[in-house]
Amino acid sequence: MILLSDHELELILAEDVPYGDLTTKSLGIDTQRARITFSTRDRPLVASCTEEAVRLCGLYGLEIDGFIKSGTLVPPKSIFLEAHGEAGQCHRIWKSVQNLLDYAGGIATYTSEAVLLARTINPDIVVATTRKTTPFTKKIAIKAVESGGGVAHRLGLSESILVFEYHRIFFPTDEAFSEALNKVKKANPEKKIVMEAETLEEGLKFATMGADILQLEKMPLTKLSDAVRTLRAEYPHIILIATGGISVKNIAEYASTGVDMIVTSSPYSAQPADIKVRIEPL
Repeated sequence: MILLSDHELELILAEDVPYGDLTTKSLGIDTQRARITFSTRDRPLVASCTEEAVRLCGLYGLEIDGFIKSGTLVPPKSIFLEAHGEAGQCHRIWKSVQNLLDYAGGIATYTSEAVLLARTINPDIVVATTRKTTPFTKKIAIKAVESGGGVAHRLGLSESILVFEYHRIFFPTDEAFSEALNKVKKANPEKKIVMEAETLEEGLKFATMGADILQLEKMPLTKLSDAVRTLRAEYPHIILIATGGISVKNIAEYASTGVDMIVTSSPYSAQPADIKVRIEPL
């Protein structure tokens, strides 16, 4: 599971509290003893980044009284993180921790719903997310997806080979591209070759060229179902991915086409969770 470094956690806090908490300090309550709790409201929540929240509290001297691990389904109106320490430090970390848990929890809960809907149709299907994360939020977003039962389709360009049209366009003929693809396979024997196809015809051509995985892009459901049946019959060992325009609203329909994996960006646009925070004197 992905973990944020202490430096990254400090940067999150520095955005909100660059020079200390003027209000709490001015009121003279900063050294009083206090308790801070984070809880769900009227809806359940799949928790995520609670480990980072605990560490952020610890960096500022708060002692943890209890927390629920990432990936846990938290019932409505339930405390899932509580700590105690100086009131000034409770106020200092309050909003940064809440924002982190809200953002990650929203993605995790959405992903969990998508996975459940897809696996109701196909228990073995994999739900993955794309590289289309909001800038500077990638670690948090990917951990949240994992907390919800999903996986990252590609963490970046460095660890996988995925060939798009914008790669193929540099080759004047299919023969030239096929020759280059063979070189790629020989140079990277431990890697699977993924190719994006927009039609059945492209899928069959790329399978013939030696693609290990076909990413079937934005195919209408009926055409996708037909493509899966045809490709399965002719290339039974090839892995098939559906991608493009998939969300919780239609993920079950895509799962019913028989693909092995669904790739979506929709969890990154999930509504943040609405977490209740309470600070009180001890």
